[in-house]
Amino acid sequence: MPKRYGFLAQSLSDYPGEVCSVVFIPGCNFHCPYCHNKTLADDVQRDGLELPAIEAYLQKARKLISGVCISGGESTLYPSDLMLLIERFKRLGLKVKVDTNGSHPEVVRLISPLVDYIAMDLKTSLERYPQLVEPAEQSKLVANIKASIQALLQRAPSTYEFRTTLARDWVDEAALRNLGSLIHPSAYWYLQRCYSAQNKPETPQDGETIERYLAIAKNYCNNVFFRP
Repeated sequence: MPKRYGFLAQSLSDYPGEVCSVVFIPGCNFHCPYCHNKTLADDVQRDGLELPAIEAYLQKARKLISGVCISGGESTLYPSDLMLLIERFKRLGLKVKVDTNGSHPEVVRLISPLVDYIAMDLKTSLERYPQLVEPAEQSKLVANIKASIQALLQRAPSTYEFRTTLARDWVDEAALRNLGSLIHPSAYWYLQRCYSAQNKPETPQDGETIERYLAIAKNYCNNVFFRP
């Protein structure tokens, strides 16, 4: 269980419609080549905060922020820790959003009644998902991803989102069709620019490609948006 966390005091982009703080839980079971948080574990070891310090800030900043986003790494790797964070932040009267890769549907189902918003990444076509994890996790991964999608679809559409990072080597038209077939027309689906570990964008897809991707996604979902 982590004792220290990454912390961003204020964000206007990590929780739709809210000004929030972001708490980063270190550790992830995915190995996405384009991950922009590859150094999180080292960063937390060097500069991370313990929970009492985070709570003290949130208490003081209560008039400035309305929510907390719990991100990672992968937040669902430590269920008891995640539950503790949710409990503490809700106790402060803050809305809570959780980011997840969907690999642990039992945790997604556990926290779903407790949080205000959940964002789940849809990484690539289901057949390629096993390439993102270690061999020991590959056999159950696709089933787990499907189960987490179904768990989110039980929520009100305004309380969750799916998001797909347009990494050139992992997302193409076929992948978008595969992912789109798994979600519901009422869901919110965000296609977003891919940023490298150095927080620099990949060579961007041209506008025509992005428009084509958006058009494909809109065949499956009524609420499709692009995050640059």
